[in-house]
Amino acid sequence: MTDVAIILLAAGASNRMKPADKLLEFIDGTPLILRQLRRCCAASGNVTVVLHARDAKRRAWITDSPARIITTPERAMSASLRAGIAGCTAPAAMVVLADMPDITTQDMETLLAAHRAHPQDIIQATTADGRPGQPVIFPAKYYADIARLTGDAGAKPIVQANGARRIALPDEHAITDLDTPEDWATWRARVNEA
Repeated sequence: MTDVAIILLAAGASNRMKPADKLLEFIDGTPLILRQLRRCCAASGNVTVVLHARDAKRRAWITDSPARIITTPERAMSASLRAGIAGCTAPAAMVVLADMPDITTQDMETLLAAHRAHPQDIIQATTADGRPGQPVIFPAKYYADIARLTGDAGAKPIVQANGARRIALPDEHAITDLDTPEDWATWRARVNEA
């Protein structure tokens, strides 16, 4: 286990999946939010999940987890980041997006190993061919910057302003997110072929 906090962002509105909720789509009998939370908890004993204040269905699936659950009244990614980082005392925090089903515990452990080797650097996952993506680890010195974020660009401005040590994950793990029914169908077809 690590002393790095993991913040799982799960407060997004899932607008492009309506009427379904992308985080409640099932993979092998488990909703995506619970699947990704379990992976986070396997990588760190310090996990926080950020939910929207009205996400009772999502919350019901993860209530029994050891993770700390906090809520935000806003849907914007910056609001989730601010809520997740508020009160964080860990020396670094890994931000994980809940709608990225290819991110595994091993992927997180790869990033954590890079953080241990370079604890003052931002660590950003990339695809196997180098395209930047998620998750990202922020050392504590960036928490104040995260607390000032606004809008829906997430922490991208912080990464752009400060640079990041980029670490390749397998295939397209770092950029595969599932926002639409078409995304889910394509992903399921690819996974079933493997």
